[in-house]
Amino acid sequence: MRVKTEEKRHAIIEIAAVVFRAKGFAAASMAEISARLGGSKGTLYNYFTSKEELFAAVVVELGQQLTGPMFDELEQSKDAQTAIRLFALRLVRLLASAEALDFRRMLIAEGARCGIGKLAYDTVKKDYRGKFASFYRAQASAGVLREADPQRAAMHIEGLCSAGPIEHLLEGVIDHIPADELAATAESAADVFLRAYLADEPRARRPRSRRAR
Repeated sequence: MRVKTEEKRHAIIEIAAVVFRAKGFAAASMAEISARLGGSKGTLYNYFTSKEELFAAVVVELGQQLTGPMFDELEQSKDAQTAIRLFALRLVRLLASAEALDFRRMLIAEGARCGIGKLAYDTVKKDYRGKFASFYRAQASAGVLREADPQRAAMHIEGLCSAGPIEHLLEGVIDHIPADELAATAESAADVFLRAYLADEPRARRPRSRRAR
C-alpha cells in the first residue's frame, strides 16, 4: 500500500508548477511531471487523479503563498482606508508578477475547455473574495464602509486593480510596468473604491443648519 506524505505532495506541486509555466496547461503532461519527479505515473496518480486536479492544487498553493500576507495585514489594520490602499498596492504588484500572469493566461486560454477555470474559481477566487468580504462586513458594521454586498465589493476592488496597465500586461500589449506606474494604478483603484464605498458622515457629526438652530 502506497503511503501519502505531505512532503511528497508538496514536491509534486512544486515540479508541476514549473512544468505548467514552461509548457502551458495543454502541452504539460502527467508523464513529464512524473519523470521530473523521478517516480512512476502511478505514484503521481496516487496523489492527483487528473492533470486538472493537479493544476488546481498548484493554483491553490500559489494563491496561498502570494495572497496570505495581504489578508493578514488587511484584517489586522486599525485604519481601514490605509489598509485598503496598501491592499490595492499589494494586489496590483501580485497581478503584475510573472507567476500570476502565467497562470491567468493559462486559465483564460484553457479554462472553458477543460474545466480548470471553474476549479480555480472554486479553490482560489471564492476564498480570496470571501476573505475580503469578511473584512468589508466588519468595516460596514463599524460604520467605516457603507452597507453593500461584500462579495460585489470584493469583485470591484479586484476589477479596479486589474484595469489599465495590468490588463495591457496580461494581453501582451506591454511587457513591463514601472514601479511608479504600479503605485499610481493601485492608488487610483483604491481612490475609486473608497469614493464608492466609504460610509456617509454620521448625521450626529454634521454641523446643524441655521434653520435647525
